[in-house]
Amino acid sequence: MRNSTNNWKTVVLKKFEELDYKKEILTIFDERTKKIDFSSCIKQHQKQNFEDEAYIRAYLVLRLIKELNYPCEVIELEKKYSIGHPSKKEARLDILVKTKRGNPFMLLECKTPDNFIKEKDDALENQLFAIAKHEIRGEIKPKYLVLYTIDIENGKVLDRAIIIDFEQYSTYEDWKEAGESSLDEIPADYGIAKKYTYANIERPNPNGGLKPLRKDYTLADFEKLRVDLHNKLWAGGEADYNDIFYHLIKIMLVKIYDELFTPEGGIYDFQIFYKNGEPETPEELAERLEKKYKIALKELLNYDDEKIKEIPLIERDKFTYEKLFYAVEKLQEISLTENIHSKGEDVLGLFFESILQNEFKQSKGQYFTHKNIVRFLIYALELDKLAIDKLNQTYPHFPYIIDPAAGSGTFLVEAMKIITKEVLRNKDKLKLTRSLKEKIKDLEDPNRKHRWAEDYIYGIEPNARLGLATKLNMILHGDGNMNIFIEDGLMPFKIKDEAFYTRKWKGKDVGLLAEGENTSIYPKPINGRFDVVLSNPPFSMKIEAMKAYRYIKDTFVFYDKKNSENLFIERWFQLLAPKGRLGVVLPESVFDTKENLYIRNFLYKYFKIKAIISLPKEAFEPYTSTKVSLLIAEKKTDEEIKAWEDKWREYANKYNKLRNSEIIRFFIENDKILNSFRTLLDKHNIEIDYSKVLVHDLLDDNLKGEIEAKILQNDKNKFKDLVKKIKYFKDKYKLDELDTEENKKILKEFLKQFYPQEQELKSFKELLEYVYDDVLEIATLDYPQIEGQNNYCNSWWVFGEVSKHFNYSIFYAEVENIGYKRTKRGEQDKDIPIKDENGNIIAFKNDFFKVKAEKVKRTYWVKKGDKVVQEEKEEIIKTDIIIDTENPETVLDHIRSANIWSENSNFNFEVKEK
Repeated sequence: MRNSTNNWKTVVLKKFEELDYKKEILTIFDERTKKIDFSSCIKQHQKQNFEDEAYIRAYLVLRLIKELNYPCEVIELEKKYSIGHPSKKEARLDILVKTKRGNPFMLLECKTPDNFIKEKDDALENQLFAIAKHEIRGEIKPKYLVLYTIDIENGKVLDRAIIIDFEQYSTYEDWKEAGESSLDEIPADYGIAKKYTYANIERPNPNGGLKPLRKDYTLADFEKLRVDLHNKLWAGGEADYNDIFYHLIKIMLVKIYDELFTPEGGIYDFQIFYKNGEPETPEELAERLEKKYKIALKELLNYDDEKIKEIPLIERDKFTYEKLFYAVEKLQEISLTENIHSKGEDVLGLFFESILQNEFKQSKGQYFTHKNIVRFLIYALELDKLAIDKLNQTYPHFPYIIDPAAGSGTFLVEAMKIITKEVLRNKDKLKLTRSLKEKIKDLEDPNRKHRWAEDYIYGIEPNARLGLATKLNMILHGDGNMNIFIEDGLMPFKIKDEAFYTRKWKGKDVGLLAEGENTSIYPKPINGRFDVVLSNPPFSMKIEAMKAYRYIKDTFVFYDKKNSENLFIERWFQLLAPKGRLGVVLPESVFDTKENLYIRNFLYKYFKIKAIISLPKEAFEPYTSTKVSLLIAEKKTDEEIKAWEDKWREYANKYNKLRNSEIIRFFIENDKILNSFRTLLDKHNIEIDYSKVLVHDLLDDNLKGEIEAKILQNDKNKFKDLVKKIKYFKDKYKLDELDTEENKKILKEFLKQFYPQEQELKSFKELLEYVYDDVLEIATLDYPQIEGQNNYCNSWWVFGEVSKHFNYSIFYAEVENIGYKRTKRGEQDKDIPIKDENGNIIAFKNDFFKVKAEKVKRTYWVKKGDKVVQEEKEEIIKTDIIIDTENPETVLDHIRSANIWSENSNFNFEVKEK
């Protein structure tokens, strides 16, 4: 394996002995006295300084002479130059290789392995290119500029070089503009520099000109790479910001597919190929990668041939071939699927998250759920405990998790990371059978720890850009990409008996979403295979614009409501297995408006509501100010749903019996007559006193005459018919005959808490007038019928009775400090630091949860003057969430102490007001 730590010096010293055991070239290299000297055949412009770079410089001199066949007489060391304008400064060149006629051929600058990337840009621009201008001899230019270091591979010393053809790129700016095209094999005996070919091999093969991808990029290296890509790809502003982002992730998709599916020993396609030292053209590269991209769309995204034709790799009006060339040049040497630093930090995942955070511009229609909300929901759902429980079953498995509106995949990625971490942390709680050992064997391999997710994590996202981002997000965090579908999340599970959400394996439809069934508890097809749904669905989306619209009537009970978030509620029910857990973001209107009463009844029928957490309106600002709540629930079993239906049917029948009683029919028929009367009078602009609501008081002879005189001839018969109805009604319902104890008893049952204290009323007629509006309100039939299952009724009345038989506690909290505030200018951290007795920050807290604070040293690229350099900074970072159920402070503490997922939940605690 590669190693660039301090032991490289030991390996280099051994190489000195091997290459120059007689000390013919390197006459002195004494670490004790710090002295270096070379044979007199090499021109040394000054005494050699003994520093870390001296090891690299001495090795390269020996390699040039002993292995690459350059005469020692053509080599000069530490040549001085005066560069810069208008102010001059001194620069020195490590090694100059001249032709046998004395003209400059190669300029070489050496760096230690640790400083190679760190000092690359400055060394190329302000040393090599600046010095090269001074070595031009009329028509003759230096051929190559070389930035050089070494790699150590299993005790062997390997070249690592950036070689630039100075004849082709005479300025640093020209070279950058062309995509930083470079070679990496130093030419022997004035030959042509070559480009190593990247192959799927473990160790370099210098004889074959092959080398493996680098797996040693640090987080700082990746951040530098992101900045370089940003400065080149987004420069100029000639295209929409997100168009550039989309092209970059398409390019990365090709790169990842190439890494995953190139056979062992095979040559990777994702690289720039050279012929006779000349790179292929950007057009040739684009044509070749386009073919690979189409295969990736088919194999990784399950796209059909027609859809593939519609999505080119490069849209020339939004992204140039030159930018493609640059991106490939930057990415080609790096592995995006494996990294040696993954054990300490998830560098590949953090690299993509940085791209997503910095390069994707969120908007009202496309915004991401903040990690505070995501992590809170995951721990409130107790996925850490659920994973252990599932793995301890007779047939062990991880929880099956889905987000049918996945966005960029934040819910899925965080669930994957947390489950892996918690299973590893709680391995002592696992019953390690042979079957279970097989399940979790990858968890301790940093590059395979999330591999379990490819069978258990599912996501659906209709937006091609976000869907592709989800897939890459999953891959770069370790895996779980196989079941990410770029599709509408409300499509039917099957169309004409063919599974819709599926990937093919050996000619068969596979994956949980390929399965479905019909059930007696719900009239539409369900999937019913998932343990967990996590989601933040699109609110108030135009259903007519969705692909699923043409199938919506056959897929959803409430298809006619055309409310996107409520259709997703139905979809969550369709996806979950009995006892499956739901953790979602919903607009607060779902919980409190009359128009959403039907979906609340649906939720109560099919789910046990475990918790509702109300968030402040700034939770998703500045993208939307919609007030939202978090819904945490458990899908009922079939038996529990049937028990609810039985009770609902029982009380719906009782309600309808009360509603059909004489006293309630009196109110309903009275209101119909009253409305007809008002409609007719309003048509003729006739105003009367409507303060009396009973028909018995509506029309005396004087008023009748006045109205009849004002009614136009063509409506006089209507008025006469209405008068007859009023008389008939008054004869049918005589108030003294209605005044019975039985009718008062019926009114009490019907009105419940709205029935007044009778002693406050002087007469039965006054009672009727007092309760008139309430009776009519409760007599309204508002529960939508599910064919064969429910009668029309008033859901408020029936629910009040049914809920007495299924009474349980629901955790409720209002959150104010969510730990952040986002504005158009960026995000502000609102977490409160917690300090120990010495004033050291040990944790951070918001209303959601507490999180550990740890001091770490991080390396960053910072601009200082004209240079971009690395700086190491000590900073405090947030790590694991702290859950304290013994002394609960935060909402998460309280919800976990309440034990809401147990049959014996405990709500016996007090929450102190702030």
